[in-house]
Amino acid sequence: MHNKVLGIIGGCAALLAAAGPCLADPVEDFYRGRTMKFVVGSNSGGSYDSYSRLLATFLPKYIPGKPTIVVENMPGASGTKSANYLADVAPKDGSVIGMFNQSMPQRKMFEPDRISVDVNKFGWIGAMNASTNVIIVWHTTGVKTVEDAKKKQVHMGALDTVGGNFVYPMLLNAMFGTQFKVVLGYAGGNTIQLAMERGEVEGRGAVVWSGLKTGWPHWIKDKKVNVLVQVALTKEPDLPDVPLFADLARNPEEKAMLQFISSDSLMGFPVTAPPGIPADRLAVLRKAFLETMSDPEFLKVVEERKLEIKPSSGEQVQRIVADLTATPKEIIDKLKVALDAAEKQHESKK
Repeated sequence: MHNKVLGIIGGCAALLAAAGPCLADPVEDFYRGRTMKFVVGSNSGGSYDSYSRLLATFLPKYIPGKPTIVVENMPGASGTKSANYLADVAPKDGSVIGMFNQSMPQRKMFEPDRISVDVNKFGWIGAMNASTNVIIVWHTTGVKTVEDAKKKQVHMGALDTVGGNFVYPMLLNAMFGTQFKVVLGYAGGNTIQLAMERGEVEGRGAVVWSGLKTGWPHWIKDKKVNVLVQVALTKEPDLPDVPLFADLARNPEEKAMLQFISSDSLMGFPVTAPPGIPADRLAVLRKAFLETMSDPEFLKVVEERKLEIKPSSGEQVQRIVADLTATPKEIIDKLKVALDAAEKQHESKK
């Protein structure tokens, strides 16, 4: 009997030893020693770049296998170039992640022919902040409100005809009679702001408020810019007297249109993986993202750099994107009419 018991124990030990490799973590094996790429859909020095590089520094700590993450800037067409790269070119294995303009879901609804990616198929990892875009103009213009902008032409800088820097001022022109004139061709947000300081243009149609406070605090302190509108669903605590986009609405239909425009504010600085990433790796990246957002060392750096972190989980961002893309067609069509009118106005004033 004694020998039989020993034999059984020995057999079990052998089975456990044989099963050892099967108990290894395949996700950890994948990431161990790997160099990941983090693609940022903007030029260096701006808010998207700052948030991306900060995340890339701390995220590996929480990914099994602790890979290295290198950041690559890929500006172009307000984030569309990087979104196309992630969707069509990047490996779909979890080795490449990225961040591009949070307005991509709306733009997909407006311009499906120009935005070819299916935003619902991305593996959304999370969003770093509930961000508010603001429309700003230089203090010397004397324009302090939307009403003022109806009486005086203001030159606004933009990259091209996609993205908030063009869309928001042009929508205000079409719906409310403001006189913004958009100057195209700038390489990025910081470039527009330098042009404002030089007097080349007088404003910018979409800048993240938290990023402006962090990167250009002297503008706020010295009152170099006037904030005309907040593009968000709720007001920033330090901008209580600046109207939300939807506050400008004169009827329920306009309110629905402007709330749709503002609804991406809950997915500020979104982090995503390409479509088709294995589910187990996406789950690990989502978990690592949330753990990073509460990391004491990470939050210490956030405080030192005067950044704002109000994270949303990957699942929350996925739902926001799904809700945005489910907006009734009649609302989108009316917005398209307004934007088409704005673009025609822009062309006629060249």
